[in-house]
Amino acid sequence: MIIKILSKSTAEKIAAGEVIENPASVVKELIENALDARATKIEVTIEGGGKELVSVTDNGCGINKQEIPIAFKRFATSKIDNLEDLFSLKSLGFRGEALPSIAAVSKIDLTSKPEAVLSGHRIELAGGEVVNFEEVGAPSGTRVEVRELFYNTPGRLKFLRSSAAESAKISFLLTEMALAWPSVSFTLQSGTRRLLGTTGDDNLYHTIGAIYGSETAEAMIALKKKDKENGCSIEGYISAPYLTRSSRRWITIVVNGRVIKNPLIVNALERGYEDLLPGHRHPLAVLRIEIAPDRLDVNVHPAKTEIRFAESESIKGLVFRSVKAALREKVILPGWPGQVEETTDYRLSVEKKESEPRPTQLLFEHPGLDYSKGRKEEGQRPIRPETFQVNGENPLRENGESDEMRLIGQYLQSYLVVQKGEDLMLIDQHAAHEKAIYHQLKEAKSRLDLRKYSCQLTMPLTVELPVSWRERMPKLLPMLEEAGFNLQSLGGDSYAIRALPFTIDDSIKSDYIYRILEEMIYIDGESDEDYRDKIMATVACHRAIKAKQLLTREEMEQLLRLWSPVAGAQNCPHGRPTVISFKRRELEKSFHRHGG
Repeated sequence: MIIKILSKSTAEKIAAGEVIENPASVVKELIENALDARATKIEVTIEGGGKELVSVTDNGCGINKQEIPIAFKRFATSKIDNLEDLFSLKSLGFRGEALPSIAAVSKIDLTSKPEAVLSGHRIELAGGEVVNFEEVGAPSGTRVEVRELFYNTPGRLKFLRSSAAESAKISFLLTEMALAWPSVSFTLQSGTRRLLGTTGDDNLYHTIGAIYGSETAEAMIALKKKDKENGCSIEGYISAPYLTRSSRRWITIVVNGRVIKNPLIVNALERGYEDLLPGHRHPLAVLRIEIAPDRLDVNVHPAKTEIRFAESESIKGLVFRSVKAALREKVILPGWPGQVEETTDYRLSVEKKESEPRPTQLLFEHPGLDYSKGRKEEGQRPIRPETFQVNGENPLRENGESDEMRLIGQYLQSYLVVQKGEDLMLIDQHAAHEKAIYHQLKEAKSRLDLRKYSCQLTMPLTVELPVSWRERMPKLLPMLEEAGFNLQSLGGDSYAIRALPFTIDDSIKSDYIYRILEEMIYIDGESDEDYRDKIMATVACHRAIKAKQLLTREEMEQLLRLWSPVAGAQNCPHGRPTVISFKRRELEKSFHRHGG
């Protein structure tokens, strides 16, 4: 091989890949430029999820005529003059790579006018090359239009996701930016649909309400604390322990106006809740940290979402103490409206109380379907999985061995202990029940219109959804209706839930429905049918009995009868195993037994 220097065009396209990964990357870089230009109003318009068009308009200071062409040169910036400036940095940008990186892989049009001049100037570039530069009439500020992203790098283009998925990324980005900068008015428009809008009144509480809804805002707890010794401060809002989310994506960390990803801070935040959070649930939070620039290193990655703290332990300690103090000021009691888990232990104010086990409905009936095979038969006869077939074979049956399953008991209130022939089986009760419900939904959907068998609610439930979900709701709603949900828009981002699938208990709270919708909204199915399957899997997962739930012997035997005949019963709909088998010979070997 011969060593050679890459062409300028190739080098620029490769370098652009470090900064511009998708349309959301374009939006991020342009918004940061607008904020550095002291804009108080930023309007974002996208088409085709940003793949066809990204337009960002601001009312910032604008760019002078002679500086516009220079702005598209690599490493041209107004933010710093030398390396030492990085340690007193107050701007979001500093690398001088954003505009040239965007221009290298798109067709870009920039129009800008400083307030002090009479006319503006417009420049057009395609693939990094200037094709037009002219004087134009324009309002003060800057507008950048980016079209046909990755048109000249098809290898990058094919890795972009669907328009809805890319739009969701941009919506989430705008959400974080608006929370980081409540003093700036943000709007996001997708085609003719307005996805987000904030007032820019510099009130973080109002911004949280505009983005997540008034009910969420009312459940937020303010925090504010200073560490004079280390010259840093923190303020923001954290959710009450009953308001949780399924992932950490709802935790927004802002340092000196920069939205960052930092697992150490997130860990300190969650440790501050101690044992108040339900298992596998996470708080919603907006933490804004201010620290002296010379105690940060922001030059870690071109995307500028990672930073290093000179004194990370003091920052973690500040976050932990702030969260703990804010929660201690509130009297947290079980039974608050919207509480997720009735048995959650809030140890700040009450002692844990043991809850009595309640009967568990494992079988869901409605007209038109016969699930009599799942009913408990008289006496304690062995359970025979005669119809349990996968690829023509029964995984619970081996040559010369009995196919009888005998229930031994429950282990850790999470696993059924079963003997099958001479083998020992541990069955995950949640995964097994999830598979049985999923199978029931699939069978029902193939034979019936599930909308006719929905559970009509006497009193509709109301949910208020984040604005970042708007783009996906039109596609999701018809599929939810097919599964048995009935959601009606109340205007804005509020929906009334009037009916639920027949498998869902009608006594559940709206927060439970929110949790189901939260998981569904981020499903990215390859086809509509794949999307529908994942919706049913999500419903089944949430309705199934949980781990650490005490079952009666009758309930355990009924669960075995429901689960064992299902095709592919050895895995839940999400792919986790439902059963683990231990062969007699393996057990004897572990005990150093040799036959007999």
